[in-house]
Amino acid sequence: MKKTKLLGLGLVSMAMLASCGANGGAKEAKLVECYISDARLSYSNMRPTYNYYLTTFDFQVLEVYDNNTYCLTLSSSQYSALILPEEGNDIQGNERSNSLWKYYGNIEKSEADELDENTKFYYLEKANRIVGSSDEGYYVDTANWTDEMKAKSADKKMEYNAETGQQTVVGTTEYTADEYLEAKNIKDFKMEVNVETVKLVYNNKIR
Repeated sequence: MKKTKLLGLGLVSMAMLASCGANGGAKEAKLVECYISDARLSYSNMRPTYNYYLTTFDFQVLEVYDNNTYCLTLSSSQYSALILPEEGNDIQGNERSNSLWKYYGNIEKSEADELDENTKFYYLEKANRIVGSSDEGYYVDTANWTDEMKAKSADKKMEYNAETGQQTVVGTTEYTADEYLEAKNIKDFKMEVNVETVKLVYNNKIR
């Protein structure tokens, strides 16, 4: 666990935008629209099972390309034991985890809101490629799947011992690239954006 100072989420988001690329790097595709959501703050009290709480900051980015494809990025940073000073902006906390996930696919259709000319809806198809990385010590790319990705991305079934406070792995589920795409794909395909403010409405049903 790392003790760290928090930085603005905007600094984290800018570096990743240029690397997305339509459908996982189609060089001929041109970015024509890009929308970013407001950051969402969520809180989880882990007591009494564990003696800490979690605070999570996350946001989403939707990139639209001229070949009718999309790249949807989900960014998340999680902390515990946040310390908010009475004066100044020197917030501190224990860094728990960070993750960045990119979903590439085709756009089924888009349509304007009949009641608001600035509101637009994008209907996405299932992602045909997932690229992701987290603090758990691995990354995945379903277009370039390896045995190491298969092993490290396996879902683990955990068993908690209330007496010792320890968790034990009691089972694992490994995936092929196609199985991973099916199991970890986006769950909701309707995205709402504001074309005037270039804002994406945060979608909490995606995963």
